[in-house]
Amino acid sequence: MTEGGCLCGTVRFAVKQFNSAIFKCHCSKCRRAFGGASSAAATVGEGDFEWLKGGERVREYQCESGFKRRFCPDCGSILPQFLNDFRLYWIPVGLLDSDPGIRLKHHIHVSSKAAWEVLGSGARQHGEGFES
Repeated sequence: MTEGGCLCGTVRFAVKQFNSAIFKCHCSKCRRAFGGASSAAATVGEGDFEWLKGGERVREYQCESGFKRRFCPDCGSILPQFLNDFRLYWIPVGLLDSDPGIRLKHHIHVSSKAAWEVLGSGARQHGEGFES
């Protein structure tokens, strides 16, 4: 069991088992949402995720394009969100309290990465999502 939470501790969650390696998304929306070069996340099956505390307090922002982010109303940390079409939770791995035991394997949306970013890992690079 791996636990995680937001910066202020208002929201806490637990993951029983990850079903994907870590991936970093380099799209412009993730850069803006995270304030960095990319977002790092992994996915979890619906039954392997549990809100431990504060799940009812989670807030959501969705822009016109459909891009959505869930966040803590107190500290603003981006939080896990349920991807209904895939029946998966998307988990920002920076929220985790300990090593999840999985590693970075994919860079996605590298065709729109920031010009100043240099990708140095041996992870597979995808121009768009995982399909390219």
